[in-house]
Amino acid sequence: MNKQISLHEFGYNFLGPITSEYLFRLKEILNKNPSKKLLFLAREGYFLKMAYEKLVQADFAVDIERQYLNVSRVFLFKITVGDPEARALSLKTNFDGTLRQLLSNRFGFTLRQLKSVFSDDELDAMWELPLQLPLLEEKLAGVSDQLSALVEQSKIAYLQYLQSLSIPDNSLMIDLGYSGTIQKLLTYLLHKNTRGIYFITTKQGQHKIDKHTATMHSVYKDRVSLGDGYTMLDRSLLLEALLTSPQGQFCDIKKSLEEVSGPYQFLFGKKVYAQLNPHELKCIHDGALECILDCARHDIRFSIQEIEELFESYATQRGLFPRVVWPLFDVDDDVSGNGSVNPLQLFRI
Repeated sequence: MNKQISLHEFGYNFLGPITSEYLFRLKEILNKNPSKKLLFLAREGYFLKMAYEKLVQADFAVDIERQYLNVSRVFLFKITVGDPEARALSLKTNFDGTLRQLLSNRFGFTLRQLKSVFSDDELDAMWELPLQLPLLEEKLAGVSDQLSALVEQSKIAYLQYLQSLSIPDNSLMIDLGYSGTIQKLLTYLLHKNTRGIYFITTKQGQHKIDKHTATMHSVYKDRVSLGDGYTMLDRSLLLEALLTSPQGQFCDIKKSLEEVSGPYQFLFGKKVYAQLNPHELKCIHDGALECILDCARHDIRFSIQEIEELFESYATQRGLFPRVVWPLFDVDDDVSGNGSVNPLQLFRI
């Protein structure tokens, strides 16, 4: 079979139904509680924004102001490292390794930056989270001014970028999920209430962030965490690999010296197979888009159980993935300290 056809059909049959039902639920949420602006969070938001715009063009979705937002957990962790409340969110995820690994992988600091603040012995010291969280918090609080100085220009540029987007109160953020960390940190930085819709959530509902509220909605499952045995979450890296953008992970921002290229320069991380072969990613996305439009035209809905069974089938049987798709399953997972991971190998599919 032609490679492009195989990728297209895979996108239609696997990614199509899962994202179609998500977008149906997004429409229902907007009908009940309209929003002035939709924020499609990088990287998953790249495809979801494209899909929403196709639905708008076909009169199957409300034409609301839309924005693709360059953002990542690593970058937000880094620019808020000097803020105790925000830093608490960045240290919630389990970790077992050196301080060097934590601050370079999860926060995106370079080795040169770290050596300007810590000694080699400090950087080589082992830390375990959440077991040593109070001690680590105390250590980082003691050098918060120095760490903040390292990211000051990036933070100023990013806050100006956010301000330039004129994001209104209660804007709705579109993302895969699941703990809403990016939404919470954006709520903190924007000083505004936000809403978010996710495939899966650890705890939907309202979350107080300083003086504001981050409200989270789930489509497929709520109150589950990684390792609980819910396949769609435990193996969500399969979706992250496909719901990515040609640019890769956003990692920094600078004020542009040339207005011709826009006021900001966005910097992105390492390129994995999907970024090096965007035409293959596009074939999968085009197939999923065709499925989404077909479902909208014919009012085809899927139950949560049907979506879960579909994902379970693929997530446990490598044979259902065409061989031409295998190389696309390469995910940048530095936030967990793993570098690039391949979920097909990780989950032994």
